[in-house]
Amino acid sequence: MIRKNVFLILNNVVCELYRCQTYAELGQFFLPVLRMLIPFRYASIMRRENTTEHIRLVDPLCIPSEFLEAEQNYMRFADDDYTGWLNCCRESTLFRESDLVGEQQRLRSTIYQKCYQKFHVYDSLQYGIVFNGRPLGALSLFRHREDGPFTSDDLFLLSSVGIHLNQHMSSLLDKMYHRETVSGYDLSAVAKKYKLTGREVQLIEQLTRFRDNREIAEAMQVRDSTLQKHFQNIFRKLDVSSRWEIMRLLLEGDPRS
Repeated sequence: MIRKNVFLILNNVVCELYRCQTYAELGQFFLPVLRMLIPFRYASIMRRENTTEHIRLVDPLCIPSEFLEAEQNYMRFADDDYTGWLNCCRESTLFRESDLVGEQQRLRSTIYQKCYQKFHVYDSLQYGIVFNGRPLGALSLFRHREDGPFTSDDLFLLSSVGIHLNQHMSSLLDKMYHRETVSGYDLSAVAKKYKLTGREVQLIEQLTRFRDNREIAEAMQVRDSTLQKHFQNIFRKLDVSSRWEIMRLLLEGDPRS
């Protein structure tokens, strides 16, 4: 039986989830309040790349923001992840990593040493986000050793939230992909052609909504200096010198093609 105060927090988490109007806002509104329901040190949401060619997770949303470094490294070493099958499941899957493999195996793994060792991760709770048989991405929660492993109650609560996350994330991603198509450009094709990272694609998606730098930085949960680095990388890859040239390239196509 769920205690009254836990039920109220659960209800608040679900309300904040449905408040999110974009994929990026899941990191801004949903993840922070989820921490009230299931305590964790770090959390991330990653979406499955919008292509039929590869099964990979991209565009990480993280709290705290410095944990983005871990998930960016994860994208580099994802092929070594022994839990990678989670991204292929046609039904939502939830598990504690400590139940899957022994501690020594986890600590010796490439994924742990290259991605999570720096952050002293001890246990993780992994949830595969799936709607109507369509894999959408993954939600991951992480704890330190002193926090203790995730409990059976944590699994129950996350599965309760997951029912709503599956449906709402499907809606958010469909809207995002629809905007990209009807606006006369395909961001996934642009990303593939110019080898853009998930965060760079996220920045461009924010530009297409005519947001200023402050709004973009808030949505992406980055400092202005980090935002400027993303801009410079995009300018270099697209061989442009301003945000307006980026929009023109998207709408009119690349004359060099």
